[in-house]
Amino acid sequence: MLEKGLSFADWLVLIIYLVAMLGIGMRLTRRQRSTAEYFKASQQMPWLPVALSVIATLFSGISFIGQPARVFRYDSVLIAWPFAILFVTPVVVYVLLPFYRRLHVTTAYEYLERRFGLNVRLLASALFLGKRLLWMALVAVAPSLALSAATGLDALTSILIIGLVSTIYTGLGGARAVIWTDAAQFAVFMVGQCAIIAAVAWRVDGGLTEIWRVGIADRKIWASLDFNLAQTTFWTVLLGCLFLALSDLGADQVTVQRLLSAKSEKTAGRAIWFNAVFKFPSMVILLGMGVALWVFYKQFPDRLGLGPSEYDKLLPYFVMRELPAGVSGLVIAAIFAAAMSSFSAGLNSMVTAYTVDWHERLGRENRNDRQSLCLAKGLTFILGCAVTLAGILIYKMGIQSIIDSSNKYLGFFGGALLGIFLLGAISRRAKPLPTVLGALLGVATVFIIDAVRTLSHHIVLSEYLYSGISCLLTVAFGHFGSFFGRKLTSEELRGLTVFTVKSRENRP
Repeated sequence: MLEKGLSFADWLVLIIYLVAMLGIGMRLTRRQRSTAEYFKASQQMPWLPVALSVIATLFSGISFIGQPARVFRYDSVLIAWPFAILFVTPVVVYVLLPFYRRLHVTTAYEYLERRFGLNVRLLASALFLGKRLLWMALVAVAPSLALSAATGLDALTSILIIGLVSTIYTGLGGARAVIWTDAAQFAVFMVGQCAIIAAVAWRVDGGLTEIWRVGIADRKIWASLDFNLAQTTFWTVLLGCLFLALSDLGADQVTVQRLLSAKSEKTAGRAIWFNAVFKFPSMVILLGMGVALWVFYKQFPDRLGLGPSEYDKLLPYFVMRELPAGVSGLVIAAIFAAAMSSFSAGLNSMVTAYTVDWHERLGRENRNDRQSLCLAKGLTFILGCAVTLAGILIYKMGIQSIIDSSNKYLGFFGGALLGIFLLGAISRRAKPLPTVLGALLGVATVFIIDAVRTLSHHIVLSEYLYSGISCLLTVAFGHFGSFFGRKLTSEELRGLTVFTVKSRENRP
């Protein structure tokens, strides 16, 4: 399939990148003296690296490889994503963020125990762990496609490589290493994306003007505006991504932990706003790669040796066949940067959630902070290996579309998780048992819908709507089911809802 493998210059660029990431982790390991440092970087991070970390975390190797492939196969309907993020950002900044910062929590789910009790906290933490386990496994698979297509290495070996490097520097450096490596990786993958578009514009007749013209004519720079819930259109993606984005930014420990590492609530809010604004140009560049590749292979159809079922390999295929030595290594490094930033952030956050929400909360042993730190580091390496093995399993099962599969898996758990937080923040009436039952109902419903869709091979609902269905069912059942029994008093809700969040600050 390939005309060439990685050259010496390509390997040199890739090795320098991997060594640099490990170096950051090793350098910061000397600062790990407490769990506050390991989990939240002692809340001393400036807003810009936090903002870049949020962007890099949510922009994974799945996005880098999967979104251009989806444009090549279909259209640019995912341009709805940045609109959704912009709409939900005020809710995150002005509604959810104050809880986490003012209640001095380490995980987002500590707030839920204060609002609902231990059982709801553990359920939400479990939903987060399940959501990110599936997502991180896909994150490990995506770069393996790049490396195997580029070098001929077995894909399983590639998954092991990416999992091992990410686990080592995360285990060594903790949250501070994750944030600083994310910031560096952000720069790498942005340069890589621009390099691809520039290379295509240089090669095709007509350059950027022709890419734009053909993209419009062939409906690649286009998104269906039909309101069809069974199809992936602009409106279904926008509607579904409103829930996905709000869950990712406001109810998911991966993002919340970045915000808790910032110096202040104002600093964290600035980081979230930066993410919302920058999402537009970054998505245009990302989808633009897919349009550019479409135009390139339309002008040079004899150079495309992939079938429709192999389009997730399109980007690394182009990189290794068409880019000069050194540049191809830079882009492969960029794909790894996008993947490793998400893998490391997810790993650090999952370890934090397990350690704080489960081990320390339920453990009977009295551990000092030093022992907890050693436990967290050990769990990082164990969980990193487990997620890597999950990635191997998903690879063997096979996936049709990386980007669609990712959004589907996130929707399984993310909607119910968001629903629990919304009940806690905006409902004065919501109580523990109806909240738990509502969340279980939401998760079970989308699993059943997906099972029917898979077994019958009939699309009854777009997978982008899974999170919205799960969230709405959780909120509806949790709120109205709480009308039975006594009403919660204002004192019980003090400082725990959007209506009373500031009252806790006035307490002596």
